[in-house]
Amino acid sequence: MIAKLRALLLNDASFLFISTIIVNAGNYGINLVLGRVLGPTEFAEASILATAVLMLSFIAVGFQLTAAKYSATYQAERDNDKYHTLINWLSRHSYILGFGLSFVLLLAVYPIKSFLQFKSVVPLILVIICIPIYFHLSVSRGALQGIEKFKNLAFTYISEMAARLVVTFILVFTVIKMSGGWTSEAISIGFLVSFVITYFVSKQKKVSTQSKLPSEDLSLIYKFVFVIGIYEFSQILINNSDIILVKHYFENEQAGLYAALALIGRVVFFATWTIVTLLFPKVIQKEQKGEKHSHLFWGSLLIVGGIGCSIIIACLLMDELIINILFGSAYLSVSPLLWKYAVATTLFACANVFVYYYMSLNKYFPVALSVTAGITQVGLIVFFHDSIEQVITVQILLMAGLLLAMILYYISENDSKKTTTSKDQAQLYQLDKSFG
Repeated sequence: MIAKLRALLLNDASFLFISTIIVNAGNYGINLVLGRVLGPTEFAEASILATAVLMLSFIAVGFQLTAAKYSATYQAERDNDKYHTLINWLSRHSYILGFGLSFVLLLAVYPIKSFLQFKSVVPLILVIICIPIYFHLSVSRGALQGIEKFKNLAFTYISEMAARLVVTFILVFTVIKMSGGWTSEAISIGFLVSFVITYFVSKQKKVSTQSKLPSEDLSLIYKFVFVIGIYEFSQILINNSDIILVKHYFENEQAGLYAALALIGRVVFFATWTIVTLLFPKVIQKEQKGEKHSHLFWGSLLIVGGIGCSIIIACLLMDELIINILFGSAYLSVSPLLWKYAVATTLFACANVFVYYYMSLNKYFPVALSVTAGITQVGLIVFFHDSIEQVITVQILLMAGLLLAMILYYISENDSKKTTTSKDQAQLYQLDKSFG
């Protein structure tokens, strides 16, 4: 029994799960310390930088999921040549998109600074120049995810978090001790250094391939990239538009309070991220082999929902205690809203399980639902932002509607499957009768 338990804890998937918890705890720890040290007003700017990186990560996930999906596919087919060709092709395109996006954002850096009410453009520039490195890093992570080298994947996340933690704290506390005026720049440098270090940690040995991917494969990949791009756009809108718009519409102190609230409430999303990370390649491979996989979906949904509900209850019963321990008394005014934000995030995390499950099966209607929810959220917050509570209420109602739409789609898909199966069985019965 002990040997089985040890084997379970030490296998790659479990190692990734445990590592992700540690990494998320580390990243949260960085932000919590910054929130305490800087106070609500200064923390508002720091949180926007973290949000900007999170937005980049959602774009980068497009490369990661594409690499993961087709690496898993080619792994199931035992086609190493296609696998290496795919990674080389994605790496090249990640650089092209990364440098292109950096160039466009650098041209727009002053309007962005004005919209976000930043003191200087330097922190924004430092984050922007990270983009090509981060996109290429995501291709490597996707390859590791697809071929199920979860320990190697975990080490990339650990190295990123550890580098950011060390560099950020050294620079921020040095700046505060010396003058206190360059904290945002120090935080941006922390991100830049962590990406560069992780880039080299994750870099895989390049295998030269003479062949090109077949045109039919490229067609599927382009379609998948397009769908993933649309979906990640919806993730950016749902996950980040509230913080960006609150920073634009509210004073810095209020924006800082909201950022702290969002950071705690979003623990649901990040605590459950590994679940969908593991679900994606497993479902692809089982579908490829003709094996059942609905149990993976239900298991993932149950875990995500369970974690979310636990966090909601904790936030409801211990709101002031949680805020006071994590951020301090300066943030206590928003403690009654903590459980509400956790509700919105839990609903979104559950909806996400549906989207990832169906994306792994090449069914993309849930992506359209997610995009619609993201665009609607931006529109509603633009019109309804009289208070922080109103912004959160908008998100709860919208995420509840999104989850309900996902459930209805799931029911519709199952009914369609049953109808098709019944028709097939009826046709077989008629053939059996005909041949007597």
